Amino acid sequence: MDRFPKIFSVRFKPGEEGQEACYDPFGSHRFTGRSGWTPNTDILETEDDVIILMDLAGVGKEDFGVTFEDSLLKVSGLRPKKQPPGLIRFHRMEIDYGPFEKLFRVPDDLVDAEKIQAVHRNGFLELILPKKKVREPTKIVIVHEDSP
Repeated sequence: MDRFPKIFSVRFKPGEEGQEACYDPFGSHRFTGRSGWTPNTDILETEDDVIILMDLAGVGKEDFGVTFEDSLLKVSGLRPKKQPPGLIRFHRMEIDYGPFEKLFRVPDDLVDAEKIQAVHRNGFLELILPKKKVREPTKIVIVHEDSP
């Protein structure tokens, strides 16, 4: 049975501007972004891992952090606004700046939290969440004794 697509299916929570939420098909809450902006995120699955790829262009290595506590994976930080000296006006402004936070609920029985890895390169954060191995049931050997 495939356990992961239900966890990371994304839809937006209606009526709450700036609140991005992730729910499984049964309505269980999985993550929320609580800030003025949230980084664009892809969630991929391989045979051994769940991979979260987050676009952090313009966010310096000292401007964000990743924590995992009580089944909650949190990525938070700041993309500082950079304005050239002598700026007169903006003609177009599409890039979001300021603080961000994105939370992912990661069930303990699906991911090995002790082995989560984070790599930041070329403006992307890659979080590698190793899947826990599914334990096969132990087969009990039955000893048959003949009755006298």
